[in-house]
Amino acid sequence: MYTYAIGLDIGITSVGWATLALDEKENPFTILGMGSRIFDAAEQPKTGASLATPRREARSARRRLRRHRHRNERIRALLISSGLLSEAELATLFEGKLEDVYLLRVLALDKPVTRSELARILIHLSQRRGFRSNRKSAVDNEDGKLLEAVNENKRRMQEAGYRTAGEMMLRDPTFFNCKRNKGGNYLSTVTRDMTADEVHKIFTAQRRFGSEFAGEDFENAYLEILLSQRSFDD
Repeated sequence: MYTYAIGLDIGITSVGWATLALDEKENPFTILGMGSRIFDAAEQPKTGASLATPRREARSARRRLRRHRHRNERIRALLISSGLLSEAELATLFEGKLEDVYLLRVLALDKPVTRSELARILIHLSQRRGFRSNRKSAVDNEDGKLLEAVNENKRRMQEAGYRTAGEMMLRDPTFFNCKRNKGGNYLSTVTRDMTADEVHKIFTAQRRFGSEFAGEDFENAYLEILLSQRSFDD
């Protein structure tokens, strides 16, 4: 009885196979059998999209939401452990009439803000932390649109002299009714580095105004959470 080896040529619509007999040195010396199996591609006939695309997109959405919740929990835990707010104060932080958080982001550059105002700013920035691609391959069509919007906003900030992305969103007429991306509109896209720069400027300003809650250790701990990003594969 021969020892044998099997070779496979696997494609998206077929599998070719061959069985080879081996001699005592495990070198092939004859073909025992060969053939192929052909099947329909696992894709949408009209578009060519993978049949697994809806499941993959739903899984990615669940992953993003899970990581967003986890980041939000870590930020809130940091606000408490740093002494910025108590648990009770954090629980009621968003009750009552609230000032526009974009206005607070700008005010924090020029004047002292309260503990609750700083907490609102930091929570808001963690939820609008900006774009950073996690792709190892070439930039896709959506990434290209995001980067185009980022470059336009960088140009707008430079030409108008806005100090931060938050100041641009507050003062520039372009963003009066469009501070969030939706429906394929990427107008308000900024990078994560731009958000981190705003955080640093706010903390630096608050330290200059004598805030005891804007220490460098707190800033570094906040930025570590804000900038964290796991690999897409993970």
